[in-house]
Amino acid sequence: MLNNMNKPENAATWSKERFDAELEKDYNDMLNGRVTPLDDVYAELSKAISEIKNGAPVADAEKYIKGLMNS
Repeated sequence: MLNNMNKPENAATWSKERFDAELEKDYNDMLNGRVTPLDDVYAELSKAISEIKNGAPVADAEKYIKGLMNS
């Protein structure tokens, strides 16, 4: 989960109620097919790593990873 500044949140700081609610939401997403297939995640991460290895600025490759977190 990203906060309002598009930074990953630290789940260790959440209340038990918030943590349980997030788990329930994600579990329901999984049951209803609202998931990103592992092959798609792997492909996007591989693309980002390849971009970095080929000299692209990290910021360019980072957009691929952030796109995964927002989907």
